[in-house]
Amino acid sequence: MKLSHKSLAYALLRIALGVNLAGHGLIRIRNGVDAFAHTTAEHLAKSPLPHILILGFSYAIPFIEAILGLVLILGLFTRVALICGAFFMMLLTIGVTANQQWDIAAQQLLYSIIFFLLLFLIEHNAFALDNRLRSSPTP
Repeated sequence: MKLSHKSLAYALLRIALGVNLAGHGLIRIRNGVDAFAHTTAEHLAKSPLPHILILGFSYAIPFIEAILGLVLILGLFTRVALICGAFFMMLLTIGVTANQQWDIAAQQLLYSIIFFLLLFLIEHNAFALDNRLRSSPTP
């Protein structure tokens, strides 16, 4: 399988984003989701968002990151993963802007741009399990 330069660049960016997200999620799961959730809720204690909402979402964050990251690495359900990842970034941005953490909001905007670019250029997603599944013959 020979990839064009654009398809190779797309695959490298998609996989890099996946590794980043999976790394965040899997390390947080390994180190203890409970500790992560409570630390995150403490950091956002001064925000106007309800504590129970912050704590509940904080428990989900590592699993969302791990799942999004792993499917992006594999190129599985890529379009859905990119859309979900973009919405995930929006939710995270709501939390950090409510807490006036502008530096973190800027980092999340960078992630959002990468999600946008990958979705916008999805026709270059040649190196992905999505394509293998689509081209499999049906019995």
